[in-house]
Amino acid sequence: MSVKIHLAPMAGITDSAMRVITMRHGADVCYTEMVSAAGIANDSRRTFQLFEKLPEEGSVIAHIYGANPDYMQKTAEVITELGCFSGIDINGGCPVHKVTRSGSGAALMRDPKLVEKIVAATVKGTNLPVSFKTRIGLHPGEITIDDVARAVEAGGASQLTVHGRVASKEHHGDVDFVLLRRAVELVSIRVVVNGGIRSPQDAARMLEETGAKEIMLGQGAMGNPWLFKRISEYVNNGVELPPPSNEELMRVLAEHFQLAMQFQQQIRDNYPEELWPTGDPEQSAVSCFKRFMFHYFRGMRGVTDLRRQMNEYKTISDVMAAISQYIHIN
Repeated sequence: MSVKIHLAPMAGITDSAMRVITMRHGADVCYTEMVSAAGIANDSRRTFQLFEKLPEEGSVIAHIYGANPDYMQKTAEVITELGCFSGIDINGGCPVHKVTRSGSGAALMRDPKLVEKIVAATVKGTNLPVSFKTRIGLHPGEITIDDVARAVEAGGASQLTVHGRVASKEHHGDVDFVLLRRAVELVSIRVVVNGGIRSPQDAARMLEETGAKEIMLGQGAMGNPWLFKRISEYVNNGVELPPPSNEELMRVLAEHFQLAMQFQQQIRDNYPEELWPTGDPEQSAVSCFKRFMFHYFRGMRGVTDLRRQMNEYKTISDVMAAISQYIHIN
């Protein structure tokens, strides 16, 4: 079988630099970070920064959140006019209070009628494909995926993505394959399944248990861009590729750092100074990269000491030298 692999939208993580790295390693579909529809509709220049793309990027889907259908339609119109995205994805599963307190994200799962209105309004504002990302429910006793899936389809979306855990569990606990399969079989639109995929074997099980043909990688892809190709080779060809060598790890880290610095420079080129991050492009790249750099070293001995040292470094060369010494020690 041929599997299509998506990189999940993750706030503060899936900026342009990470998307480019994962595309280089086999991601089929990438999404922007989560972007406020209200911010875009009200022309917030700081919000627009989250839509920035490096020149190398190919097809990317704009991932937005909101609970106001008018804002969603207006944002869809703006995204379409930008002319640099291949689709619009609506967040209906984020459990973070900052998002749910406005009725957005996971809070939408309590109101399938509003979900349908939001999807329909977004579809009305664009000629791009519209998709919706959600979870199986809010709590173990509040499973709403059936009604939400029907609402997404009725609203005119072409794709539904379902994370196989309830929102209250965030990224912990077992994935419910039964409910994921039910969602796949319930609607006629394309269904992408998500949750707990950290290895080629996890991906194979997800596909077999759910009957889906497309999967989405989230936290498992952080610091592990090789996972996309490893899954593709394992599922499509039965070949189990080895994990990256230390030399390959250092090479990709250097690539990621350079892309992060290029992205920071692009922000400075395209936005007024009052909207620039703190420091020069290199300092900003180092600061931003620290957010998830240690996922590259997940499971390695002594990574806590390395993390502590990182706070002392401001340049890419200093960081790479410390990492090189750490990897050599390991």
